Formats: sequence, structure tokens, C-alpha cells
Amino acid sequence: MTIVILGIVAAGMLIIRKWDEPLSLNGWEYLGILTAAVLMKKMIPIIISETGGGCLLLSVVGGCLLLACVTDLMICQVYNFTWWPALSAAAILLWQSLWTPKISEPKEILISLLTFLILQFALFGRMYGRADGYAFCVCAIVEASRGMKAAGFLAHMLLSYTLLLLAQAVRGNLNKRGNLKKPVPFLPYITISFWLVAILGVLAK
Repeated sequence: MTIVILGIVAAGMLIIRKWDEPLSLNGWEYLGILTAAVLMKKMIPIIISETGGGCLLLSVVGGCLLLACVTDLMICQVYNFTWWPALSAAAILLWQSLWTPKISEPKEILISLLTFLILQFALFGRMYGRADGYAFCVCAIVEASRGMKAAGFLAHMLLSYTLLLLAQAVRGNLNKRGNLKKPVPFLPYITISFWLVAILGVLAK
């Protein structure tokens, strides 16, 4: 799984190098990518306990999220191609889960998911950027495949904002109104919150 995650990041960086300015990373940044990939590898079997290709699919999603974090941190940009494999893998996970007895009330889950996706494109995405909206959509599809509904999707958003505000408060990047003085990448907070919510969702069952 670690190889899959790192392979997606490496492939993405090669694509960027071919079609755009290459990313310049130092040793510590490469170490950070490796550490993140290893941590994701540890969490994936906890979230996907059943046998089959679920762990591989979640590894693809994890690799895409990690690539998005790297580009967001480095150049404050996320390339659209990052989301194509992530969305495909998440959709397959959801499709597979709908045919298993572990998912109760699949119609309610799908309605909640569809409503959340519409809100992301129509409302929330305009508040924090298209790439962040895409990330929340991909994560919500995975979360729905684990049986989560609207409360889980919203908990992910709330936790992401909470982590962002706490981190920026420590850095002194909040004004008196609680707004950011200087914009910062949001993808890392979305990604960390996704794994936390997914793990908590498993533990809560």
C-alpha cells in the first residue's frame, strides 16, 4: 500500500514536470511525504477490514490526497488530474459497499451523499476553492462507502476547520474576528481530518 501511495505521488510529480514547472522539494519534504505514506498505510487496514481490493482502492485515494497536499503546500495549486483516479477509486468503493450487508439504509446514504455533493459545488466550494471542494467530495464518497451519512460528512468539514483555526491561532495568523490574516493551504487539514473521521467512524461501530 505504501508503494501505491508513493507511486501515485511520484507519477503526479512526473506529469507536472512534463507539462509544467517541476516541483523543487528538499530532503525534509521528501521525508515528510514518506512519513505520511507510511501513516496512511497503517490506517488503511483499520478502515477497510474486509478482504479484497478495498485497501488498494483506498491507497489510491490516499496517494491522490497526498499529492494534492504536496502541490497545495508547494505552489498553492492542485491539478485537476489529481482527482480523476481518486474519484474513480472512491466510486468503486461505494459501489462495492452498496452490495454488502454491512451497509444499512443505502438509499438514505446515497441521498445524504448527493445532497452534500450538490452543496459542495453550489455553495461550499465557492467559500474555500474548487480543489478543496473536490477533496471534500472524494472524501465524502469514501465515507459513504463506510456507512457514514450527512452527520459524518459535516463532522469532517467541522474538524478540518477546527484544526485549521487551531494551527493558525498558534502561528498568530488569526485576526480579532477569527479570520485568517494570510491565506494558507487547506488540503492538509482536509486530509488529516478525513483519516481521523474515518478511524473514529470505525471505532464508533
